[in-house]
Amino acid sequence: MAVLAVLGLALWPPAKGAILLIPMLQNNAASLVPLARASGALLVGNGPFPGSLVVLGDRARLLRQIRAWNVILLAAPAAGCGDDRQFGPAA
Repeated sequence: MAVLAVLGLALWPPAKGAILLIPMLQNNAASLVPLARASGALLVGNGPFPGSLVVLGDRARLLRQIRAWNVILLAAPAAGCGDDRQFGPAA
C-alpha cells in the first residue's frame, strides 16, 4: 500500500512545470497540441509513449481545458522526458 502511495505522489503532475500529456485513445493525440496551447502551456516535445506530449505549464489551466477524461496528466520525469531545469519555471 505504501509503495502505491509513493508511486502516486511521484507521478502526480506538478502545479507548474513539466507535465506529460498522455491520450487515452490514439485518435485523441491530435487534440493535445490545441489543448496545450489553449491552456498557455509551452510545447516541449514528444513524450515517451505513442501520441504523448511534454509541456511546461500550469496543471489547473490544463485540467480546465480537458473536456472529458480522455487525457492523463502525469509528472514528466527528467529521465524520460527531459530535465525541467533546462526550461526554467513555467509561465
